[in-house]
Parts: sequence; C-alpha cells; structure tokens
Amino acid sequence: MAEEGPPLDPAAAEVFRRAGLYDPASPTVAERVELLAHLLERFTPEEIVAWAARSHVMGVGARAVDRPPPLISAVEAAQRAGMGVDTVASMRQALGFPVLDPTVPSMPETVVDDLATFQLGVSLYGEENTLAFARVLGWSAARISEAARAMFGRSVEATEEYRRSELEYSQANELAIAAWVQVESLMARLLAEHPLREVGFVHALMAGELRTAVSFVDLVGSTSWTEDTDPERHAAALRRFELQATVLAAEQGARVVKLIGDEAMLTAADPPQLCRVALAICDLAERDPDLPSARGAVGFGVVNARDGDYFGPLVNTVARSAKVAEPGGIVVTPDVARSLDPMQWIVDPLGPRELAGVADPVHLSRVALRELTA
Repeated sequence: MAEEGPPLDPAAAEVFRRAGLYDPASPTVAERVELLAHLLERFTPEEIVAWAARSHVMGVGARAVDRPPPLISAVEAAQRAGMGVDTVASMRQALGFPVLDPTVPSMPETVVDDLATFQLGVSLYGEENTLAFARVLGWSAARISEAARAMFGRSVEATEEYRRSELEYSQANELAIAAWVQVESLMARLLAEHPLREVGFVHALMAGELRTAVSFVDLVGSTSWTEDTDPERHAAALRRFELQATVLAAEQGARVVKLIGDEAMLTAADPPQLCRVALAICDLAERDPDLPSARGAVGFGVVNARDGDYFGPLVNTVARSAKVAEPGGIVVTPDVARSLDPMQWIVDPLGPRELAGVADPVHLSRVALRELTA
C-alpha cells in the first residue's frame, strides 16, 4: 500500500470525488491519491476525468505517451471530407467501428484523412473492392491489438504474487503504450517490405491466374486435447505451435496464410519446398511434450486469391485431404507427387479417396523424405 503523501488540492479532489474517482473514506485512498498526484503532473483534473471515462483511471497516464486526437461525429467527418454520412458509416463499419449515432462524436478527427484514402481506393478499384480491403485492414488491426492486450495481461498475471499499486499499474500501462507506438512504426515498415519480397506473386495475381502449392497442417484429436489439458499449458503449447510453424515456413520460403485454431494453412511457389515445411511442422509437434501429433496435406494448382486468403476447389481438396494423413505424416495430390524427386522422396500411392465436400475421388499419396527414413 502506498505511503501517505501530500493531500490533493481541495478543488481537484472535489472534481475527482464528483466523478467517482476519489473517496476519502476508502481504505486504499492513499494509493489513489498517489496515482492522481502523478497524473496531475501532466493533466488537468478535467482531462483526467474525461480520459478515465473513456477507459480507466489507471490507463490515463498512457495518454501522456500517445494522446488520441479529438473526437468528431460522422456528420462532421462527412462535411469535412465532402461526402455523404452513409459513405462514412460504410467505411467505419467495414473497419470494425460501428456508427451508432452519426451526430455523436465517436471517431478521431484523423478519420478525415482515412476518408480521403478511401475515396482514392474507390476511384482506383471501386467501392466494393475497397470496402473488402478495409475489412481486411480492420480484422488485422483488431487481431494485432487484441494480441498486444493479451500479452500485457499475461505480464501482469505473471507478477500476481507481487501486487502492483495503482501508480505502478498506471506506469506499466505507459510503458506498454510506448512499446505500442513502436509497433505502429514497425507495421509501416513491414507493409513497405512485403511487396518487395513477393513480386512474382503480384505478377501472377495481376495475370488473373495464380498457381501455387497449398498445405494444411492440423493437430490430431485437438478437441480432446483441449478438454484434457490445463488451459494455461494449452495456450502456451498452441502459441509455440503457431510461432514455430511461422518460423519454419519463413526459413523455407513459404508463408503461413492463416492459423485457424489447431490448423495452419500455408503456401509456397514450390511443391517440394512446401512438403518439407509440412513435414517439419509435424516433426515439431511430435517433439513438443505438450502438443498432440500433427498431420497434413499438400496440393498444387490454380487458386483464387481474395482479401489475403485463398479459395477454390484445390484449397477445399487439400483441407479435406489432411484428415487422410496418418499422425506425424503428410499426403499429397497427384500434381505434387509428380514434382517430387524419387532420389529424395518416398512416394506411396494410397489410391483414390472419397473426401467429404469433394465431388470426385482424389488420388492421394503418402510421402516422406528418404533422409528421414534411413
């Protein structure tokens, strides 16, 4: 508990008391006074009350590190951007921010610049495509933000035996926001780098026909594993699976398209390359003491790329084929089997298999690297 410090200025104390942020009769009043005194070094009492109303009093200090811009309404944003309120609402909703009342200030004034970018996108690609891209941006930003918050929460839980005071918690928030500002800069650099590394993909996409290798790798019996495993160990093991799968893919020139619970979807230009990645992911699951075995499938052919994801008959076939593989192994479609060097790979045909959701039987083969079977 915080030591007794100098009392709050009576006028400020009254502002806080009316806002429910200060109770002189509380048993932890000294701790609250310590926090409020710290905040008063950078904010007025009215600012503290306003920021606390938008989050929490222990999150106010973070605003000194990264102050959000003033809020404006959808009506004002539309006027300043020179467009209709409905268009503003459509863009915000696509990004994941509902506009409940267009007359109430609910969005940062920087949205005016976002609307100009949105108009540019519409002029280049049409409204439907631009809204679809906005949805991808919104999903991605939300996931990154939630992951950052979860990481912060875990760091607080890790020090549960040492109870932080309100001031210490506030200061931890300030450090977290300072790190978040650096993440924003990092994302800008990543967005600039990725197109430079995927020139061939862009050319194929612009040509309207993308041929690529696709793989799905999933954990076997994940439902029972989830039910039988301590939640904390389960979460830690799943994080290891996701991180190591991403690293293995990057080392081999492949890419994790998405992680769907206990399943990873990957792509690469070269089928043998992706087979190596899929087998390596199965191997890492086998060696992890907390993970169940993994299995996967690899296919090659034409796919449809949309909104950062891949669709089409091939994707569906590969996803269904993964269930045919034995734990620790992978199966491949005929196009992939034909691409494998027999000096490096063992290819064991399994014959035609009926797959749920796939019209015709699929000829699958079980494959393994010869060097791994010696």
